[in-house]
Amino acid sequence: MAEVTAFGKLLRKLRIDYSEVLGTMAKRLGISPAYLSAIENNGRDIPEDFVAKIAAEYNLDETQIKELEEAKAQTAGTVAVQFESQKAERNYVETAVMFARDFSKLTSNQVEQLKELLRSFEVSGVTANGSVSE
Repeated sequence: MAEVTAFGKLLRKLRIDYSEVLGTMAKRLGISPAYLSAIENNGRDIPEDFVAKIAAEYNLDETQIKELEEAKAQTAGTVAVQFESQKAERNYVETAVMFARDFSKLTSNQVEQLKELLRSFEVSGVTANGSVSE
């Protein structure tokens, strides 16, 4: 039996919440049931726009979208970094690449410390340009 991915588990939960079978969800998303099953069971890569398609079709809130994005990254083992046009400066890109390249060298304690630091930025409401968001 194939291994259900983190992403697949969330899709199944969504189907249960909507009382849908795999075929119904596949039809709503415009794909075949076999393809959806393969995505759930790590037999196919998750399409780039798939989370957005699910979010639109099922009217997901931001928390649900974030959960799907995190499960997609966990399943794929990769994370895409989207830079806004002003953030595509060399300094931002170089920092992101350095972080990604050296991430595997971090201890679990260091990862926890980084998570706490990043959470503190989110909670503080300070934006990248130093202004405080409402």
